Amino acid sequence: MKHILVVVALCFSAMGFSQRIISGNVTDINSLPLPFTNVIIKGTDKGATTNESGFFSILSDMESDVLIFSAIGFQTQNILVKNRSIINVTLLEDSEELDEVVLTALGVKRTTKELGYVVQSLDAKGVTEVKSVNFLDNLSGKLAGVTITQGATGVGSSSKIIIRGEASFSNNNPLFIVDGVPINNNSVFNFTNEAAAGFQEIDFGNGAMEVNPDDIAEVSVLKGPSAAALYGTRASNGVIIIATKNGSKSKGLGVSYNTSFFVDSAFKLPEFQNEYGQGNSGQFTYVDGLGGGTNDNITYSWGPRLDQGTLVPQFDSPVMLADGSIIRGGDNSLYSGLPITATPFNSNPDNLKNFYKTGTTLINNIAISSNFDKGNYRLSFTDLRSESIIPGVNLDRQTISARLGFQPTGKLKINSSISYVNSQSENRPSNGYGSENANYSLVAWGPRSLNIDNLKNYWQPGLEGVQQYSFNYTFFDNPYFILLENRNSFNRDRVFGNVSASYEINDQLTTTIRTGMDYSSELRQLRRNFSSNRFINGGYAEHDVFYREVNTDFLLNYKNIFNDVKVDVSFGGNRLDQKAFTGQSQTTSLAQPGIFRLSNAASPIEVFEFESNKRINSFYGIAKLGYKNYLFIDVTGRNDWSSALATPFSVDNTSFFYPSVSVSFILSEVVDLHQVISFAKLRASWAQVGNDTNPYQTTGAFVAQTPFNGQPTFSNQSTIANPNLKPEKTSSFEVGADIRFFGDQLTFDVSYYNALTEDQIISLPIGISSGYTQQVVNGGKVRSKGLEIITGLSPIIASDFRWNSTLNFSTNRATVEHLPQDDGRLTLAYSRIYDSQNQTVFLQVEEGGRVGDLYGTGYFKNANGDFILTDQGRYIADNSLQKLGNYNPDFMLGFNNQFKYENWDLSFLFDWRQGGIIVSRTKALGTVGGQLAATSYRPDEGIIPIGVVNVGTADNPVYEQNTIAVTAESYYRQFYDRNHEENNTYDASYLKLRQFAIGYTFDNLKLFKQDATLSLSLIGRNLFAITENPHFDPEQLAVQGNGFVGGVEDMSYATSRSFGFKAGFNF
Repeated sequence: MKHILVVVALCFSAMGFSQRIISGNVTDINSLPLPFTNVIIKGTDKGATTNESGFFSILSDMESDVLIFSAIGFQTQNILVKNRSIINVTLLEDSEELDEVVLTALGVKRTTKELGYVVQSLDAKGVTEVKSVNFLDNLSGKLAGVTITQGATGVGSSSKIIIRGEASFSNNNPLFIVDGVPINNNSVFNFTNEAAAGFQEIDFGNGAMEVNPDDIAEVSVLKGPSAAALYGTRASNGVIIIATKNGSKSKGLGVSYNTSFFVDSAFKLPEFQNEYGQGNSGQFTYVDGLGGGTNDNITYSWGPRLDQGTLVPQFDSPVMLADGSIIRGGDNSLYSGLPITATPFNSNPDNLKNFYKTGTTLINNIAISSNFDKGNYRLSFTDLRSESIIPGVNLDRQTISARLGFQPTGKLKINSSISYVNSQSENRPSNGYGSENANYSLVAWGPRSLNIDNLKNYWQPGLEGVQQYSFNYTFFDNPYFILLENRNSFNRDRVFGNVSASYEINDQLTTTIRTGMDYSSELRQLRRNFSSNRFINGGYAEHDVFYREVNTDFLLNYKNIFNDVKVDVSFGGNRLDQKAFTGQSQTTSLAQPGIFRLSNAASPIEVFEFESNKRINSFYGIAKLGYKNYLFIDVTGRNDWSSALATPFSVDNTSFFYPSVSVSFILSEVVDLHQVISFAKLRASWAQVGNDTNPYQTTGAFVAQTPFNGQPTFSNQSTIANPNLKPEKTSSFEVGADIRFFGDQLTFDVSYYNALTEDQIISLPIGISSGYTQQVVNGGKVRSKGLEIITGLSPIIASDFRWNSTLNFSTNRATVEHLPQDDGRLTLAYSRIYDSQNQTVFLQVEEGGRVGDLYGTGYFKNANGDFILTDQGRYIADNSLQKLGNYNPDFMLGFNNQFKYENWDLSFLFDWRQGGIIVSRTKALGTVGGQLAATSYRPDEGIIPIGVVNVGTADNPVYEQNTIAVTAESYYRQFYDRNHEENNTYDASYLKLRQFAIGYTFDNLKLFKQDATLSLSLIGRNLFAITENPHFDPEQLAVQGNGFVGGVEDMSYATSRSFGFKAGFNF
């Protein structure tokens, strides 16, 4: 009985303890209360939060409970309850977490509180969490004010990156820096012809895509001129700074292996009608695909109804030869006059879906790193192999990287990094409107009766390598023939890296010297087989692309503290030497099929070459002052001397100075703010930066042309040189605030900027009698204003669960304030079908307008905006250019979420872009051709076009609603006419789930007696989008000539939706 009483007493004692309330205060090392500190009982979901006085109260069950105290910016503490009811805690600051450190100009790491401008950065996880072939695509939605648009030709396409909108008429590309040295991010296109003949444009990718994401430790974006001013004439469009991984954090020998495998499918395909097949006016019969049958030389889908049991001779219908063998109707080189057996005229709803295949991407990376007494090293090898969803398109890339840090003495540090990249592809698909783009024959003119599987055997029997087999021989090529025989291959070798030495002269004075190089050499081969629509006897071109840039820097740095003032002054210089060469030799006819050599040319070999050399010498300085840890001032200056602005007779116009000043004031260190506010900073900055010109704009140059009679020939460039040309100049003012609440669990970073870009470098057309087509001048002003808001939210921070969210909001508007010509608009770029004002989308600017305005033609309207129709119910074309809209979004919002529960990780990213337009060639041609779903409405009584008819006179018009019906075919072909873009636009707004990842990490593993971790993740990219446009991915980038045109969808290939698996093993 006594034992029972003891047990009961113990139970009551335990029960009594379970009611114990533990309370106390949480303070920092200065005894100041820490409000909003999380207090959690380890292993449970019981928790509390300190109030504004730092007081907490929590119910504990037993003496063995462990309380976990955590707050942003402070080190987490675990405290055992024991028999206490009052627990007071002092938390120590976590300097790394409290003062975020980011990369800034010259690769210097600084705390954000010192900066008078905004810098956003991503760590290695942010870049590689869901990998992509082009690492720039991983930045989408994660950085305020940064717009990234993917190319339209599958894996290996260029990605266009714009920081804070487009304010320049000539160049809006940011500068890329890897480990302190600039690298090339240009996209170099092949020499092209107009759409009716010759080679079409081919996108071979941009330079930055070859930076290996597995080697990246951090990416920082310097958005405003103040942040980038130290880079002078190359800084006006912002700077992307990349730091690669080293071995400094390794404990002994470290090995990491990462693999990612993706399965890709078409993200969004056009919605088609499947009620009507090939033909016109309800009639179709195939004979030879050249017009010998009824409407068989065109491939509209205005023919007979499908799936009605109708028998119709078609390209894949059988033909019996005299010897009894069976061939296809499209094998027209093998027979003449024989009947084609009619076969069922059926729909093929999935013909485009079946054309695209399942793509795969496999990325393997292994890295070895070590940290030893005198330094550290890291070696890395990455193998990327990607097969596109587009048949025959692929990309292979191998990267070898090495980084060494060595400190032979206490005062001398040596660092070096080098990357070798080999990229190659068997085929890069052609862009734009024309028969070299497979979408031209599939989407624009692919009839709904087309059985795509019957085109896979694309040679006519016995004529392999000589005559293709297709459904049409008038305008198109077999799409499989295009992608598998007419190939655009490339093989590119690239090396970039640097070596630097830093010597500490004394405790205050350090000197550094660094030299770096970016070198690339590339061979492209453009093969065209016999019977191609543009090359009846085949064709071949070799395109050589060479680039080399060497940068050498020296830097002298002085640091000291005078009472309450910190002084950090640097002075340095830079020399840039750049050489670029591009040359294409081609023949448009081959003597023998299948031999792709210039020695097999049956037509004169054409040669196009251009070489440029450029040098910039610079001196720069920066003074950084800090007072009592709450006032920070930066003053910088840089002077550039550019050879591109020199002439053979003078160098007087080559020198330009670029200053900047920025101030950061930590309000929370000076003013006693409410305890809800944990940090408050105000900042302001002003700067001037430049945008240099290309070589040979100030002096004449010769362009190599096709040899004549075996002798070299040259021609003058088409532009008149301007010896007084200056670089563009951008003056920018920026103000902002960084305010954090509830112990940094809620943060707001707000920036407003106002920038004026003047002395724009513009090509103005001149009279042909001059012997030139244009002249380059300085003129024009663009005012760019914008607002950026970066919101960070950490709703839950516990020992075993964390939830972090980031919202990146930005809006930008670039307005043209002045143009050099007296009146009219200035054309910056265009995207066209043929050389005509009709069928062309123009990117033009005018005073009072915006950069990004698109112009095209449309139809006449009255003062009320009603379409004016003829008395036959037909629209009346207005061939004068009108503004279609602007392709830039009104605002962008990225919503990134990170969850961590014990060893589980989950993340997702939404990307919202609101506003802007897309001019769609798919909409125009697919509707005119009767392919798209909108054209399935074809009432027998016709369609009454919406509009008015003038029943008065031209001088005194009287408008009445139109009541005349036209055939459905006539209505669609008029209203969506490809010659007039007005009705062929979409709202470019979209909300996209850009990426998703869920994973688990196995820690506390052992391998060779070393700690090891294994991480496994399921990942997805481009999972879905909500948008007005039903036919294609709303992110579009057209190619015309030697550049990109935004806001135009030009028969683009489908982008990819990716699901995959990622594994990482580290020990």
